[in-house]
Amino acid sequence: MHGAFAIYVTPKEEEPQIVVPMADVFVNAPGASPREIERLVTTPLEQILWEIDGVEYVYSTSMRESAVVTVRFFVGQDRENAILKLHNKIQMNLDRVPAIVKNWLVKPVEIDDVPIVTLTLYSDRYSDHELRRVGEEVSTRLSRLQNISRSLVFGGRKREIRVETDPLKMKGFNVSFSDITLALKGADVATRAGSFNKNDLEICLTSSSFLTCLEDVKRPGNIQERRQAGAPVGSGNHYRWTRRGGRLYPDRVFKLSPAGSRN
Repeated sequence: MHGAFAIYVTPKEEEPQIVVPMADVFVNAPGASPREIERLVTTPLEQILWEIDGVEYVYSTSMRESAVVTVRFFVGQDRENAILKLHNKIQMNLDRVPAIVKNWLVKPVEIDDVPIVTLTLYSDRYSDHELRRVGEEVSTRLSRLQNISRSLVFGGRKREIRVETDPLKMKGFNVSFSDITLALKGADVATRAGSFNKNDLEICLTSSSFLTCLEDVKRPGNIQERRQAGAPVGSGNHYRWTRRGGRLYPDRVFKLSPAGSRN
């Protein structure tokens, strides 16, 4: 009798909205080992987050050059107030941030971020890069549908150009990794040169030299930052190029590594 009465008076809802405020704190510390990350970044950050009122759990993962700390509040707390308290707590302790930390990101996690459908693309005909391109197109079209929060693509090869350096030739021409990196970055830019008026029309002049394919990187005239020992950086004397996954544009990624090395 009492059980039937309890069932009758218990509030019921078809789709109950359970609010569990949660956020991930991503910390970047270039050059630090996992042990250094744990000692200098993760442990102090966990102590700071535990001081926030309403925190139920704190999880952390330490890895090379980065850390992820997840803070979860008690069920039913206001999400906006919880995230605001998290931001305020971090800002109040900026003086405790170690020198190895370069930047961090606070990213709220919501129940809608949990995927409910996973699609796997497989083919004996197309490569992993081509399958990723198909996946990106599918993701773009899915994002246009109503009630779609977001869609992500995992796996496959992204478009990139790998630059393999020759240490012996670099030493002979007195060229460093920084010289080649600056040459690539200097060539992959677009700027506005100015404008002029003609026949009541304003014409804008732009200089667009984005590196969009392997040929653009290989062309000596496009990558000349400065000269070292009489040889222009970018002439091809110090490195060779490898294209992975077709054209580079628009994901312009450059990887520098000694020739013959493996990822």
